[in-house]
Amino acid sequence: MSTDTVPGRASFAIKGMTCAACATRVERVLGKLPGVEKASVNLATERATVSGEPRWDAVFSAVERAGYTAVDPRAPAPASKDEGSLYAGRLRVAAVLTVPLAAVAMLHVHFTGNFAFQGALATAVLLTAGRPFFVNAWRLLLEKSANMDTLVALGTGAAYAYSWYTVATGGMHVYFEVVGVVVTLILLGKTLEERARKRAGDALRALAKLVPDTVALWEDGAERAVPLASVGPGDRLVVRPGDRVPVDGVVVEGASAVDESAVTGESIPVSRHEGDEVLAGTLVHEGRLLVEARRVGTDSTVGRIVSLVEEAQAKKAPMQRLADEVSAIFVPVVLVIAIATAAVHAYLGADAPGILLPAVAVLVIACPCALGLATPTAILVGTGRAAELGVLVRDVAALERAQKIDAMVVDKTGTLTLGQPGVSAITTLPGTTEAELLALAAAAERWSEHPLGKAIVREALARKLDVPATGRFEAPVGKGVQAAVGDRLVRAGTLGWLESSGIDVATLRPLAEVRAAAGDTVVGVAIDERAIGVIGLADTLRPGAHAAVAHLRRLGIEVVLATGDHALAARPVAEALGIQRVLAAARPEDKVALVRELQTAGRKVGMVGDGVNDAPALAAADLSLAIGGGTDVAGETAAMTLVGGDISRVATAIEVGQATLRTIKQNLAWAFLFNVVAIPVAGAGWLSPMIASAAMAFSSVFVVTNALRLRRFGTRRAGE
Repeated sequence: MSTDTVPGRASFAIKGMTCAACATRVERVLGKLPGVEKASVNLATERATVSGEPRWDAVFSAVERAGYTAVDPRAPAPASKDEGSLYAGRLRVAAVLTVPLAAVAMLHVHFTGNFAFQGALATAVLLTAGRPFFVNAWRLLLEKSANMDTLVALGTGAAYAYSWYTVATGGMHVYFEVVGVVVTLILLGKTLEERARKRAGDALRALAKLVPDTVALWEDGAERAVPLASVGPGDRLVVRPGDRVPVDGVVVEGASAVDESAVTGESIPVSRHEGDEVLAGTLVHEGRLLVEARRVGTDSTVGRIVSLVEEAQAKKAPMQRLADEVSAIFVPVVLVIAIATAAVHAYLGADAPGILLPAVAVLVIACPCALGLATPTAILVGTGRAAELGVLVRDVAALERAQKIDAMVVDKTGTLTLGQPGVSAITTLPGTTEAELLALAAAAERWSEHPLGKAIVREALARKLDVPATGRFEAPVGKGVQAAVGDRLVRAGTLGWLESSGIDVATLRPLAEVRAAAGDTVVGVAIDERAIGVIGLADTLRPGAHAAVAHLRRLGIEVVLATGDHALAARPVAEALGIQRVLAAARPEDKVALVRELQTAGRKVGMVGDGVNDAPALAAADLSLAIGGGTDVAGETAAMTLVGGDISRVATAIEVGQATLRTIKQNLAWAFLFNVVAIPVAGAGWLSPMIASAAMAFSSVFVVTNALRLRRFGTRRAGE
């Protein structure tokens, strides 16, 4: 095996783990390797993550010594049956053998060779479906370790050995059916659990499948099908209607409406023409596109989203620590309890079955699977569902912090607003209509590169005005524009520039002052030597800003606006959204001070910003949420990123965090309570080993199924 070192941080799959004790053991073994700075093992995803620079061969050898199989992430994935189908196959064999065994034993069917028949069937169960339990238990014994397989092997082995002893000594009470039923029920539970766990990762797999495996490469004037893995930056790809864009790139030919909802959450298809960027995973509606690749594979938007979600799912929530500590000592403690149970019943004068069966029941009911799956499965489903809803969770600890947030500091420009100007008001002097003024101003601004000029043109086009053609065009820097419209000269710009051009702006000043007081930037418009009115422009609110702020208030969260803009620009936004507290003209350090002030007052503070000048405040907040665009989803450092810049997802992030934490608490409470109650009940002799095995299987399936409820998060509200 290669002696190459791990490149700082890497993740790989592990096969053969059956319970929390397995994950804890592998994590402990990996953590002791030279060069490993940190190791984390996730039972729900069956993956390990190591940080540092250990040798790969040392990592794989350590996993194998621990009794499990590591899958080399550098090698192509072999085509093999998944773990769920292996459990299902063993279950079928066990069921076929156990049904006649249980029928004969429980219905008290008597015939010559009855016990021999039962013993033969029980032996067949152990040699086929039950064999892996014993093989793994023996391997772990040699390593001086134990897990769920140890408990199952000891329990069924004891019942099996005692039954043959009874046959050999002429006794009349055998328990071969216990062997078959326990193995069958445990395999049934593992099969159901595995299927449920696979459903838990559906959201992430759906994201990964947004990108096709085969693409149409355009080369030398023709196209040919090639694997996506062979495509590199600079290659040109053909994307037809109904196909998904396979890479992040630029359109070099063609035009189409593109559905970006799967990546950015934008529900309305956007128009993409030559020179526009397109994202991997987006759907082309009509029109053939020729796209030049810029970012491919894991570097593409979809690739980075998948990587970020996988990294989050590999991390452990603080709440998992207690479960890990318990799991590390759980199996040895259960073995001691089982021995003590047998000793107590023997002391009380019980017969051999009265000593054996309670001890076996303790062994099979005390599997720590539910404890190990309680937290990682909820995180797996919760983070996957959050990604579907446009919220990328980087720090799983943020899911716990989300439920405590009672104050949210929100940036203005680029967060509550789009960060680009829009026409907010048009005021005309007598003799000119609003439509006429806007059409003339748009004509003058037609060739302007200034954001204010572009906003005026956009507004005119949005109103479907007839914008006249222009002749001579000039744009004095920082002053405005002037253009010949027919036989007239139209000017649009600052009042000072208009006045210096010989135009009387006295009648415009009162109009301009009203707009300035509202926080608008004012553009004066004149025809020849006559002023005709003013246009007010302001940063436009993001769609959904009103609903987002209202939703946060319903959750009991106070919204505070903090912006670097002056108060005149901040006040209208705050008033429009109903925000009471505003910090204007705030530098980055002022925003940090605001966060600290709220925290000192006992508040739990969230911060929403664009991740650039807001970075210090994001770092200081208890919960940080960054507004992300389609192509910069991996560029933020916040605990959560709102893909596509949809501010309404702030409340979604809070609520999905709360829902995930609720599920984790429910799962942990169930797992702990189940074992606290079930082990004493089994030890008292009130549960047969068969009922105990069914209860154990149900316990694991319960926590996974409970976590799967998170897949429906947000669906009811979306349908309202």
